[in-house]
Amino acid sequence: MKSIMDFIKEEQRSYDEFPFTAIDALIFAEATYFQWEYILQNIWTSEWPYKTSDSLFLSDMPDTRDMPVFGQYTADTPKNTKMIDAMRANPRFGNVSISHFCARTDEHEQIQFAAMCFHLTDNLCYIAFRGTDGTWIGWKEDFQLSYRYPVSAQKEASRYISYLERELAPETHFFIGGHSKGGNLAIYSATGSTDAFKSRIRKIYSFDGPGFSFRLHDTDEYQKIAERVEHLVPQSSLVGMLLYSAPGTRFISNRNLWLVQHSPFTWDIDDDDFIYVSNLDHNAQARIAVIHSWLDDLSYEDRESFTEMLYKIGTSSGATNIFQPKVSWTKKMSYIIEATKAIDSKARSRIVETLRLLVLMSFQQRRL
Repeated sequence: MKSIMDFIKEEQRSYDEFPFTAIDALIFAEATYFQWEYILQNIWTSEWPYKTSDSLFLSDMPDTRDMPVFGQYTADTPKNTKMIDAMRANPRFGNVSISHFCARTDEHEQIQFAAMCFHLTDNLCYIAFRGTDGTWIGWKEDFQLSYRYPVSAQKEASRYISYLERELAPETHFFIGGHSKGGNLAIYSATGSTDAFKSRIRKIYSFDGPGFSFRLHDTDEYQKIAERVEHLVPQSSLVGMLLYSAPGTRFISNRNLWLVQHSPFTWDIDDDDFIYVSNLDHNAQARIAVIHSWLDDLSYEDRESFTEMLYKIGTSSGATNIFQPKVSWTKKMSYIIEATKAIDSKARSRIVETLRLLVLMSFQQRRL
């Protein structure tokens, strides 16, 4: 079995010689997790339009050894830095120009957003949205997807697409995609785009991206792009099966435990495509059923209260980066225990029971 790292090292043909694939889309989606603001201008501004963009060929970016904080909010910094260094050295990726980097993270506005353009050829661009990074506000916004529509990042994604429609040449065509929440943003922004922009979209990729709090795929605007949407998830997916997703999800072979499968580095590929399986595995189906049953018992107000509670617990831990915490676990646990004292007994019991079931299922899967 091969991985995306094998594809990066081995596939060196240009996009004219070997067209853009779903594997390419996942690789570039993973690349959005880096802190590109250290080497590219962040065009975000509260005013309209955004600031003027600069650009950079991937092969011209500095060595990651000279930028120790470049990957600080990625889920697996060592693997991600190896990935980006391999991309720089491969002409298929190194000759891609990056532009229109736009990022906004703000606790007051409750937003964690980033997007960028990868110019594959003169008139072909991949718009990639960043998923959830290591910030607490990013994780809070994920939970908000279950009761708020649109969330702040979705609004910003639509604004970004509107900007690109005016900014880039009219003959430019687009792929749009993202991993995790980035996949949700890709579908949301494409659905809400103008008919003129929709006609320029070739494919929309959501890689293990969660769905929506209502059936977006039943709307007329979604139906205009439905045949171009690819929702791809690992065979034990959790994140990508949450909430309402469009029919037609495809499942990718993965030999890792369920939470680990969210990482694109674990997805099995053949030479030029993913390796697919027929269905979500039965343990994953049971986990999703438990979570959806729990959500169905909660009103939107209850979901919001639960999210605020989790956010309070998380920020009370003293860690500012979920993936690279600097506070000792002993100290973090003391913060968490103190924060949970304020939770009412009903909410606490609900959390404990849900976690108990998920842990039990995990142990059962380990024995298989």
